[in-house]
Amino acid sequence: MLIETLSVREAREQLPSVLERFRNGDRTPVGVGSHRKTEAVMVPVEVFDELTAERTRSLAQAAASVRAEGLTAAAEVDAITERWARGEISTAQMRELVRQLYGAS
Repeated sequence: MLIETLSVREAREQLPSVLERFRNGDRTPVGVGSHRKTEAVMVPVEVFDELTAERTRSLAQAAASVRAEGLTAAAEVDAITERWARGEISTAQMRELVRQLYGAS
């Protein structure tokens, strides 16, 4: 997906209009970065909430699958995957932390 990327200066100047677009229902992400290289993305809070809810649903499905096999996930794994669901760590970071936990790095 191509998104509009604003420089930091442009983002400062255009933030009120971007927020107004979001308030009016525009869900189009807006990137921010130096030299037109996207380093962060602004989205309406509803979009962020949907993304984190989808991650939470994915975790619930994975946990149900593990339980269906008669297994349980370690509390440490649950803590790592919850951080992922909240968007605190990337998918790659989550995988690496779980691998480290089990000595599989």
